[in-house]
Amino acid sequence: MSDDFLTKDEILSGFLKILDLQQKISDYIDRKLCGQFCDQAAGPEVTDEEWIEQRKKTFSFLRALMDKYMFSKKLPRDDLGIMALAVIEYFIRIQHTLAQVLVILDSLRGDAFSDIYMDSLTTISSKVNEQIGILKHMIEVNTSDPESVKADLEQIIKLERQVDEDNIVICRQISVKTAGGDESDFSCYMMRKIVAELEHISDYVKECAEILADI
Repeated sequence: MSDDFLTKDEILSGFLKILDLQQKISDYIDRKLCGQFCDQAAGPEVTDEEWIEQRKKTFSFLRALMDKYMFSKKLPRDDLGIMALAVIEYFIRIQHTLAQVLVILDSLRGDAFSDIYMDSLTTISSKVNEQIGILKHMIEVNTSDPESVKADLEQIIKLERQVDEDNIVICRQISVKTAGGDESDFSCYMMRKIVAELEHISDYVKECAEILADI
């Protein structure tokens, strides 16, 4: 193979740089959605004042992500390169969806947002965040611990199924919780959007994991 093309280890290193930033963004979102309502939150609850600053950081992470894909121009022209490009495609989808959730969070501010916290929403947020962390670990041990890679894949698939099930529950809860208020239609729609986007991220992470297990 030409020296101009990346090795498997170099490709995995590039993946980790992307996931490192995506995990930071996911952590911030999990803290905003989960906070004190969830034992598994990435950190303590984020106040509205703290969110203003953290929002700036999360969007700076999104901007920084674009440069992390530059290594793709050196992907090998073989099966490894094809699989690597497929993973990158899902990374971009994850990035885009994280950005969508951040924008929706901006629209749900103040009491209108706090009033519609539910256990199922925080559960989904934490599970998706956990999936991203497991995917990162899966890449870190890819070449050194095949059994761990297999276990990580199984856990990601398990969490993806749980997120699907939780989505059904929360859609019902949202309809009940937001009924009757002046902003109920708007809040209900936005909360459903957040759940849908988190579910998409869960699906993308699973797809990434299945490809990485074969690399």
